[in-house]
Amino acid sequence: MSLKVNMRLLETESVCLDADIPGLELAPDFQDELIRLVHPVEYELTVDKQADGLLVVGRLSTRLECDCARCLKTFLLLLEVPEFSALVPLTGEDAIVVEGDFVDLTPVIREDILIALPTSPLCSRECRGLKPKAESNDVHVGESSTTSVWSALNNLKL
Repeated sequence: MSLKVNMRLLETESVCLDADIPGLELAPDFQDELIRLVHPVEYELTVDKQADGLLVVGRLSTRLECDCARCLKTFLLLLEVPEFSALVPLTGEDAIVVEGDFVDLTPVIREDILIALPTSPLCSRECRGLKPKAESNDVHVGESSTTSVWSALNNLKL
């Protein structure tokens, strides 16, 4: 499913779009170890035709399934782009593809969602990360070790 706008409708008035697009369809090739786009991206957009392009303004939001970069706990993170705006050119080398009477705005939405993704998602600001591992198996719990790890080398007779 893509986000297509009929250019004929834009000749006379603005077009309001209010729906969602599945996250996996928005960015099918997106791969990240810590972030998964499994929830739909909701959009409320207004599209206006300008002299040389389309002005798209509105709001984008989705929920991301993330693994904390510190403790690896899985959590949901709300991602919002409350003041989304893009001027989409219809001519020139950066022009968006027009197929018949329709323009697909999916690449424009994809770009802003991917830019807004966190680089290191955290389950909370106070996350302290993974707990330290228990001591080595050679040292018994409750037994104090007064000898150095190098003590075996000190006992060598050369």
